[in-house]
Amino acid sequence: MKLSIIIPVYNVEKYITECLDSIYQSDVDLSQIEVLCIDDRGTDNSIEIIKGYVTDNHIENLTILYHDKNKGLSEARNTGINQANGKYICFLDSDDMIEMSNLEEMVDKAIEHDLDILEGNMKEISETDINIQSGVEEIKRETTEILTGDEYFYISTKNKMYFPMACSRIYKTKYLKGKFSFKSGLKFEDEEFSPKVIISANRVQYYNTTFYIYRRRDDSITTNMTKDNKWIDSYIEIMDSLTKFLKTIEDKKSYKFLKDRIANFALSILKNPIAYGTTNENLTEIIKLVKEKELYKIPQKSKNRLIRFQGYLMQYPKLFIRFYKKQKGMGEWK
Repeated sequence: MKLSIIIPVYNVEKYITECLDSIYQSDVDLSQIEVLCIDDRGTDNSIEIIKGYVTDNHIENLTILYHDKNKGLSEARNTGINQANGKYICFLDSDDMIEMSNLEEMVDKAIEHDLDILEGNMKEISETDINIQSGVEEIKRETTEILTGDEYFYISTKNKMYFPMACSRIYKTKYLKGKFSFKSGLKFEDEEFSPKVIISANRVQYYNTTFYIYRRRDDSITTNMTKDNKWIDSYIEIMDSLTKFLKTIEDKKSYKFLKDRIANFALSILKNPIAYGTTNENLTEIIKLVKEKELYKIPQKSKNRLIRFQGYLMQYPKLFIRFYKKQKGMGEWK
C-alpha cells in the first residue's frame, strides 16, 4: 500500500463531506490508499455522516478508529500513525481538502527516491474576518535537490520559506513510527513536531506542486488565540521542548535558525496580542507573565541583532508594546 491518509475527526459535521469528497470524487486510483478517520469523541454527527458516506458510496478503504474519550488533535494523529499501513503518511485535517492527483504524484516521487519527507505547496480558503497570519501561502519555488533534513531546514529558514504545518508534507511511515509523535495536549503542535522531524531526516525534498487546501475559520485554534491567554502555555511548552532538542544539534547548520525561531516564539507572546487584538485584562496578564518568567532572556541570547534588540526592549513590556505598534504601522517589524 502506497499511502495512509490520517483524518482526525472532532465536531466537523459542516465540513467532513467536502473533505471526503476531495478524496473520493477524484479520478485517482484509490486501491493503494487507505483512509484512517480517528473518532476523537466529538458531540455532533460527524462520525454518523462518515458512516453514511461510506455506505452510500460503497467505500472499502476507509477505517474509523475510535478513541474512548476526547484526546485532542495530537493524540488523534498519533493513533493514525500507529495504525498506518501505507509506505507514506499524509495528515489531512477534517475541515480541509486535498488535491488527490497532485498528492498521488508526490507519493510516487517519494517512493521513487526513497525520501523520508517530501514537501509540497498549500493554498488557503479563509472563512473568517479575524486578521490571523496563518503562514499558509501558495508560494511556488523551484523543486529542490534531495537534501539532508539539516540542510533543508537551514536553507528553508534562511530563505524564509519554512512552514511549520505538518499537513504540508508527506512522511515515510517507517521514519515516523516509534520515533516521532505529536505532543499531547498542545496547541500549535506542528511548531513542536516539524523542526524535529525535518532536521532529523536523511532525505528531504521540496516538490513544486500544490496538493493541500487549508480552511481558516472562526472556531479554529488560530482564531481562538485572540479570545484568551491559554495559547501561551503551549508556546512556553514548545519553547522548552525545542530548547532541549536544540542541545542535540549544536554541530548542525540548523542550530542558529532554530534558536532564533525559539526566540521569536518568546517575542510573539507580546506581539500576537498586539497584532491580533486582545482585552486589556488579558494583556495585563501577559505582561505579568513575561516579567515573572523572564521570557525576554530568550531573545537576548540570539546572535541576530534585531532579535536581540527586541529581547532587551521586551524587558520593559509597555515600552515594547508602544514601540512595536509604531514600527508595525510603518511596516518594519513583523
